Amino acid sequence: MNEGAQNPGGRPSRIDIRTRPSLLLRVKDFRDQKSWEEFVEIYGPLILRYLRKVGVPEQDAVDLVQDVLGIVLRHIGTFEYDPAKGRFRGWLKTIATHRAFRFLAESRRRPVTPGGSGHLLAMGQAASAEAAQEALIEAEWQQLRLEVAMKRVRSDVQPATWQAFELLSVEGLPPAEIADRLGMRVGAVYKNISRVKARLREAVEEIDE
Repeated sequence: MNEGAQNPGGRPSRIDIRTRPSLLLRVKDFRDQKSWEEFVEIYGPLILRYLRKVGVPEQDAVDLVQDVLGIVLRHIGTFEYDPAKGRFRGWLKTIATHRAFRFLAESRRRPVTPGGSGHLLAMGQAASAEAAQEALIEAEWQQLRLEVAMKRVRSDVQPATWQAFELLSVEGLPPAEIADRLGMRVGAVYKNISRVKARLREAVEEIDE
């Protein structure tokens, strides 16, 4: 069966991500609720991880994610993607950093006077935390986008196709043993695994914008 056309039971499959407009363009249309939900699915966890990395407590970070997403929603219409000037994640992280700094400043017992030594110290700490976590945040983004891509692809292929991929990639079983376990030919195992890998590359590219 051509999985790109239909899923089991005649249910239409996910639209081919290679033909979809960029997510960053689609979320500019406030009427496109589905694209906004997709945006939150991808970037919500990244914002949460970043806020925790710069020192926002877990229980507060969850609430601040909503604040950051609200700011993004209000200003996404003015964002123009230019690879020469930096990635979208840089813009998003700037918003999250400012919101985190404001929260950390407000959470102190004594007010931080703009321009005073306390203000400069707080800004230095925030900048230091951001610089120190740059590599970690990028590494987490790489892991997060793979998790999201795997979730999408798994829902878009037949169970046996995904199982063959997992048995090879996670458990490290040889194709012959996978074929025996799943009751399929070795050639079919290779074909299914190749199909999943191709779908994952497409999904990652779409998420990566």
